[in-house]
Amino acid sequence: MKQSKDEISNEFQNFCNHVYQTWEFIFNVIKSKACGPKELEEIYRLEEISNHFEASIQDDCIWAISKNEPMANHLRYIVAIINSIKDLERIADYGVSAVRFFVNNSVSDDIRSIIQSILNDALKAMNKIFHAIHNKTAIDSYKECQKIHADFKEKYNHIINKLSGILKRRSAEQIEKLFQGAIIIIKHIERIIDHCSNITENFMFIKESEFFFNKHSKQI
Repeated sequence: MKQSKDEISNEFQNFCNHVYQTWEFIFNVIKSKACGPKELEEIYRLEEISNHFEASIQDDCIWAISKNEPMANHLRYIVAIINSIKDLERIADYGVSAVRFFVNNSVSDDIRSIIQSILNDALKAMNKIFHAIHNKTAIDSYKECQKIHADFKEKYNHIINKLSGILKRRSAEQIEKLFQGAIIIIKHIERIIDHCSNITENFMFIKESEFFFNKHSKQI
């Protein structure tokens, strides 16, 4: 079982790296203002790789269960991985709509700058969370993610307020065409960190099977 777990862990880490690099590519595209058919083709290629990662890891997890009949902790680990690759795939999905937005619209510098700024913050947060997941205990990575998540929410709220200020200086036509798209992209970027937080929670389940019950009971 240990060999299967190590192989799944390595593949999961590679998936995390790929998702991060996908959004790093998007950031560089936005920053360089070079966004056209070539960049759209590349993001589709990266998304296809993400789909392959998800399918491959899921198959490996199912095979590990059927072959090794894992005990409780190992089984919870596999469940955590299966749940987490769904979050990773969702993060990757958001990238396609981001590139499409910049391909299909002439985005003004002020809006581009706002999206670039929040994405830069998201990349830093994502990198720290993934590093914690792979190098720290579940509880330590969860605690660190909670702090990172809270800090990012503050930056997100600041960006939304800044976007609202720009909105007041635009015509109704510009608002309909660009701002709805910009708000969707910024919301997707916020969701990246939400999904990263989900992943740390998934791994808390390995050591504390009551974690989700306790969390939900506190929210009621």
